[in-house]
Amino acid sequence: MRYQQQLGKVIDFIGKHLDEELSLESLSDIFGISKFHFHRLFTAFTGLSLHQYIRWLRLKRAAHQLIVDKDQSIINIAINSGFESHEAFSRAFKKLCGFSPSQYRQHPSWSGWEKSPYCLPKRGEINMKVDIKNRDKTRLAVVEHRGDPQFIAESVNKLIEWAKKQSINLKPKPGESFAIAYDDPKTTPAAEFRLDLGIKIPENLKLDGDIIEQYLPAGRYAIALHKGSRDNIGDTVYSLYRDWLPNSNEQLGDLPCIFCYYNFEHEVAETELLTECLLLLK
Repeated sequence: MRYQQQLGKVIDFIGKHLDEELSLESLSDIFGISKFHFHRLFTAFTGLSLHQYIRWLRLKRAAHQLIVDKDQSIINIAINSGFESHEAFSRAFKKLCGFSPSQYRQHPSWSGWEKSPYCLPKRGEINMKVDIKNRDKTRLAVVEHRGDPQFIAESVNKLIEWAKKQSINLKPKPGESFAIAYDDPKTTPAAEFRLDLGIKIPENLKLDGDIIEQYLPAGRYAIALHKGSRDNIGDTVYSLYRDWLPNSNEQLGDLPCIFCYYNFEHEVAETELLTECLLLLK
């Protein structure tokens, strides 16, 4: 319940400070929720990314302003809504309600604003098994993927090619390949997406080039197994945050969600893929 209450306070705060800078970092700091988890928690409980939610609130307020304050110019309303230009405001406004701001001002219709345009996650019964296990500190050789998720395969290949060149056999065993998932590709702009890809390596192995060292800390982890396509792994991740966590009496550690891979697409059918989703606990 702690996280539900904290996110309720976040929602209230956003509504009261809609004209201020509302960044992921500032809001996570204000409410004492790790920035690594804040965006996933927010989306799990609201169905929206933080950016989508704030934009929706500002545009809905602008719709009221267009009707009530007809002496105010559209560009002023656009700027007050956080847009840098009339064109950007008009595109976003029309996408949500079907009318340009000028059309809406002449012929207002509230029907386009009665329902959120986003699809809320289903809040069903908890049907996953979550284990809490202690894990040892793990040294990883990592490639940092930054940018469009469409090109993750290129980062994977970079890590594989590096591993093949080493003097020891680094072919990943089940449970020794990882992804550190800073962002959700479904709610993060492609240019801002971040994912670290890593394989377990011995302590004495030297790293070079674009391959960097990272450690997964020792500690207690909540672990849920996702079986099947990794395209919908978000269903398992958000269920962890939304359904399991509030009833667990656990608190999250300062580490992003971790994926641990037990097989790969070139080895098994998509329906047989096994991926552990791990959350570090305090």
